[in-house]
Amino acid sequence: MNVGVEERNVISKITFKRLVKDYRDILKAPLHSHGIYYIHDEENILYGTALIIGQRGTPYEHGYYLFDFKFPLDYPTSPPKVTLITGDGVMRFHPNMYTNGTVCLSILNTWYGDQWTSCQSISSLLLTLCSILSEHPILYEPGVKITHSEFNNYHTTLTYKNYQVALLNTVMNEQVNIKYALYKNIINSHFLDTFTHNLAKLNELYKIYNTELEVRVTLYNVSVIIDYGFLIARLNDAFQLISTSQTD
Repeated sequence: MNVGVEERNVISKITFKRLVKDYRDILKAPLHSHGIYYIHDEENILYGTALIIGQRGTPYEHGYYLFDFKFPLDYPTSPPKVTLITGDGVMRFHPNMYTNGTVCLSILNTWYGDQWTSCQSISSLLLTLCSILSEHPILYEPGVKITHSEFNNYHTTLTYKNYQVALLNTVMNEQVNIKYALYKNIINSHFLDTFTHNLAKLNELYKIYNTELEVRVTLYNVSVIIDYGFLIARLNDAFQLISTSQTD
């Protein structure tokens, strides 16, 4: 790993050594069983990217969530800045993740609660990000409980957008950020392995929402058109595209 030109004369030995250690720790103990993949920038040690694949049983199931990491010159005294790259500029994929990509967490010193300490690491931060992509993420919104009037609508829209944006737009190369290319092989392999499961899930959802439906979440000023027939067709198209590319 190299240091960028601007940072070469100002990054401390402590920061350099700690970033190298954190990355080596990930290489020695990968987090793949959690659906977490991390790549540190080979050109600039102060940058990295992570892919988190949504866990089964959550509205993020099998979605591909890409994050940017920018480390400060005084890391690990201060936390990195983390940005969510996955998105369509409309859907709020998590109460702590804004449509512009801003990620607000106490561990990043951008939310209330237990703050960052130098005992934290890239691995612990990745596990925290994975843990909040949970079954009922709207409960991270202050004051919101299961009885909230928009609890179900948020879950419905998030589930749909996960398949539409985080899964299908990614495998169909409609997430234009070039950093997705770093994880192309991982994403394509995972997509093919989970295609049958995803198709069954979409068919189940189509039985519930068998006509085009608009669902609103006024809490985030979001309106989503639910059309699972369209997503099923897109999923099959994606399977043909990826399976063909794998045999070329």
